[in-house]
Amino acid sequence: MDNLLPNLLSFPPHPPPPNPISDYAYDQGIREQIDYVRKLADSKLLQQTSGGENVLDVINPALNTVPYTFILLANISALKKGTKGVDMEKIWGKMTTFLGTFDPRQIRYLGEQLSTILDAVASIAVTNRQPWVALAPIREALLRLDPTGTMLTISHLALVRLALDSHTYNPVVPVIEKFILYFPGTTNQPKPKYICDMSLNPMQYITPASGLTQKLKYQDVLEYFLYSGMVFIGLRNWEGALQCLENAVTYPAKEGSVSKIMAEAYKKWVLVGLLQEGKLLNLPRSTSSNAAKQYHTLAKPYETFAQIFENGTASRLKAEADQGLTVWQNDCNTGLVLHVLAAYQKFQIRNLANIYSKISIPEIVSQTMSAETGNKLPSPQTGEKLVQEMINQGELHATMSTSPGQPAVVTFAVSGPILTEVEMQRELGAATERIHALTKEIKQTDRMLTHDKDYIKFIQKQRKNVRQGSTGDQGISGADMDWGGDVEDEDIMGGLY
Repeated sequence: MDNLLPNLLSFPPHPPPPNPISDYAYDQGIREQIDYVRKLADSKLLQQTSGGENVLDVINPALNTVPYTFILLANISALKKGTKGVDMEKIWGKMTTFLGTFDPRQIRYLGEQLSTILDAVASIAVTNRQPWVALAPIREALLRLDPTGTMLTISHLALVRLALDSHTYNPVVPVIEKFILYFPGTTNQPKPKYICDMSLNPMQYITPASGLTQKLKYQDVLEYFLYSGMVFIGLRNWEGALQCLENAVTYPAKEGSVSKIMAEAYKKWVLVGLLQEGKLLNLPRSTSSNAAKQYHTLAKPYETFAQIFENGTASRLKAEADQGLTVWQNDCNTGLVLHVLAAYQKFQIRNLANIYSKISIPEIVSQTMSAETGNKLPSPQTGEKLVQEMINQGELHATMSTSPGQPAVVTFAVSGPILTEVEMQRELGAATERIHALTKEIKQTDRMLTHDKDYIKFIQKQRKNVRQGSTGDQGISGADMDWGGDVEDEDIMGGLY
């Protein structure tokens, strides 16, 4: 191995030259190095140094990603073959470390190799019945590859599936909280001159041709949005869940037809909307009228339940929940329905702030009802406990005071939580950054559309229909809309009851 190391470590130059090398020189240099390493047999890549060291302990993956990648793959292959002297725990540690430290610029040239390592990490974790241990490494790899998180890849779907299988949700939030703007395989886009150009949009270097992802099917995209919503539901992050589920509900479909995945997402979207906003939400304006009609038909029990939540009594809401038990169970939504029942009285308490500035706990108990039992709370002490929990969890912006011999009194905040000047400046700064980032992405998508023949045809068809007085929905073509996935739905919230 000693005689190979000089060539393996020849690129990129280290220490870096005073003047950074051009994209052209970088592209030429890394391609030559990949060609050299690719020709080496696994037996050579598995050789130890003259000092008996594993070469993976010698090479820094952050500096020399190319040789490290191929040597790591040789070790993974040897592990699968059961080669003696290859330690599984050591290779696992090298794989997970690599995914969090590889050079984001070099890895753009190693798409197939990175995908193989990601698959190996997921496979080993699942085989050992520890799917949760693969979450952090895969998450780190995705964010290193694309810090914006705007490009959806097949590895995103694998990540959320692992999270659901392991019931471990927090590690994947940094990925699923990103807004997806681009999908692999976009046609008619200008090809970048050099993929090492660090100013490129992720859509330009994360492509099926680069091997960094596969071309996604219609079902893959919908499953990602649905499963991400389910992860947020597991975390009781209703706002995040609502956004992800809405992405599935409004996804363009041929002639406005609704797939099974979209219907499942809509049912959950209705329930999460109750938990977040306390009412049956209107479908987004981007939803076609054909799709809206199908949603209303397929999710009639959910919409009826939501309407009772908004306008009915606690006892009627409980009766409706009991009557629809089979529906909720078949759709794996029983846990969400139970959360909605628990939220009914909380929304009643919050709405009292529209009438009172102060109110005693006994008055709250007398003026609100529990949909979990269909009755009033059994005692002021129970009401005081509920209100205190709401305050502690940030669900109620209020304070509660007590006096000897007097019932506790709740004082509602005038306009929610009060921010300090430092917190306000931090919020404004974060909002400004989001606006700048969004503006950049809008410009990019505008440029994409000017090159997209399908979009141009769609606009021409829309204009023609307007001239002819047509108001029908214009479907955007999609693939087969049957749900063919092998991941079963589950009641995310069921285990909490």
